[in-house]
Amino acid sequence: MTTMTTRPPLTPGPLSTQTVALPSGPEAPSHARRAAVAFLHRTRPALGPERDDDVLLIVSELVTNAVRHAPGGPSALTLTTTADTLDIAVTDHSCVPPAPRAPDLTDGTGGMGLHIADDLGARVFTEPLPGGKCVHAAFDAEPPG
Repeated sequence: MTTMTTRPPLTPGPLSTQTVALPSGPEAPSHARRAAVAFLHRTRPALGPERDDDVLLIVSELVTNAVRHAPGGPSALTLTTTADTLDIAVTDHSCVPPAPRAPDLTDGTGGMGLHIADDLGARVFTEPLPGGKCVHAAFDAEPPG
């Protein structure tokens, strides 16, 4: 698995986007999940409802990573849907890009977030920002079957 450091091309023009400021503490993941549930119900992206749990898991993982690894925790969650993509983006104040690591299954110290995103079919990439970064996980809509 690799994480890209440049944004791949998205289809032109978002259909809907929402940015939510996040608290910096341990309540950030649940706050982000509630915002994501509301967004999914309101926008119903091209990604079908059967993928909602996958989206919520990725939101939780990305925000939890920012809580654990970025000074001051996450700052915002942005959800964007286009005709065929759902992008989950979490900004924080660390300039250090995430790196996959071996999951720790005994001590519970993590290491699974990026692997989970990859296993669920998300394209993970990091966008450097002044004073931090934005970690994205983008899902492509599945072609109609």
